[in-house]
Amino acid sequence: MQKEIEQRGDVQRWNDAKTSFKNDPWLLALAKARNVTLHQQAIFDGSVVQIGLYRWRRHKLSLNLKIPHDVPSEKLLTWFTASPLGKMFLDEEHSALGEEYGVWRQYYIDEISKKEDVLTMTRRGSIRAHDMIAAAHRLYEVETGHIPDSPLLTRDGLAETTVLLESDVDPGLPSKWGWR
Repeated sequence: MQKEIEQRGDVQRWNDAKTSFKNDPWLLALAKARNVTLHQQAIFDGSVVQIGLYRWRRHKLSLNLKIPHDVPSEKLLTWFTASPLGKMFLDEEHSALGEEYGVWRQYYIDEISKKEDVLTMTRRGSIRAHDMIAAAHRLYEVETGHIPDSPLLTRDGLAETTVLLESDVDPGLPSKWGWR
């Protein structure tokens, strides 16, 4: 995009238009994550999991644990469902419709943020990158539309990609439990 704008001779107009993006924390975080990954080390410092009871991917009750980033979520879920604690909350038949065990996992990069997980930061950065591309298009009176933040950044929206349920691991379970 930068090269095309330069070829059109619109560098000054673009510099004026992109001023609001210069120190954007989300774009800077994406660039930093890219540089750390390419030039230094693996980026994940660890993860936080909420492992426990979910209803239709919504969190109900869980343990909150810090887990190394390279322990598979499926392994954690298998461990929990077989544990005495896991056997305490649900019957084997999962008679409560929609209730099953799951793992909500969030990864962190301490160098970038100790508060914001990687998925949220990446989604924010992607939205801001789209905003920057839209600003470049407006230089040429082309409207690209807007990506609203809310569907991508709500807890339910994030849960679609960060919660692993028993039925995700074995899609036949809802039938076995009599849900379908």
